[in-house]
Amino acid sequence: MKKISVLALVAMLPVCGAFAGSGKNMNNKMHNNMNTQPAVWSVTEVVSLPDDTPVVMRGRITKNMGNNIFVFEDASGTIMMEIDEESWNGNTVRVDDVVTVYGSVDKGSNYTEIDVESIVK
Repeated sequence: MKKISVLALVAMLPVCGAFAGSGKNMNNKMHNNMNTQPAVWSVTEVVSLPDDTPVVMRGRITKNMGNNIFVFEDASGTIMMEIDEESWNGNTVRVDDVVTVYGSVDKGSNYTEIDVESIVK
C-alpha cells in the first residue's frame, strides 16, 4: 500500500514541477525577501530603496513615453517604468486598469525607475 502512495506522489512531481517552474525567477527573489519588505511597495517607498531591490507595486500605468518607458501611478505618486514587450504577458492594459507590477529598482545618478519583469492585470 505504501509503495502505491509513494509511486503516486512521484508520478505527480513532474506535473507540480512544471507548474511551479512556469513563473519567472523574480518570484523566487520576492519569496526570499518577504521578511525584509512589504508585500506591495508604494512609489514613495520605492524611491528610497537601493538599486536592484525586487519590488511588487500596485497601481495604474498612465502614459506611454516611448522606447518602452511608461509612467506608473499609485496613491503616493508616479515613477517611470521600463516595460519590455514580453513583460506585458499578453495583457492589454488601459489607463484605468489597476495592475500588479513585479520588477526591480533601477537607480542611476539622476533617476530611479523600475525595470519590469511581469505585469498582472
